[in-house]
Amino acid sequence: MEKQGFVDVIKKFILPELDTIKANQAKQDVRLNAIEKRLSDINGHLIDQSRRIDDVRAELKKEISENTIRIDGINTRIDQVTFQVANL
Repeated sequence: MEKQGFVDVIKKFILPELDTIKANQAKQDVRLNAIEKRLSDINGHLIDQSRRIDDVRAELKKEISENTIRIDGINTRIDQVTFQVANL
């Protein structure tokens, strides 16, 4: 009889609690999956932004280099004109 009483206590108190825990765990799993998907989406977005930043950086470096070449050319012309004026 004691064994049956013990089983009845388990059925009455512990099994319902376990069902509640399982239900809560299922809810947490759904939330965790949603969070993981959101993090994955954010990670993809950050990777895309990083690529765009790298592209812009490369474009700016190219433009700066081209502008430096132009400025050097203008400085050379100014030096030539200054030399010609000085020799007049």
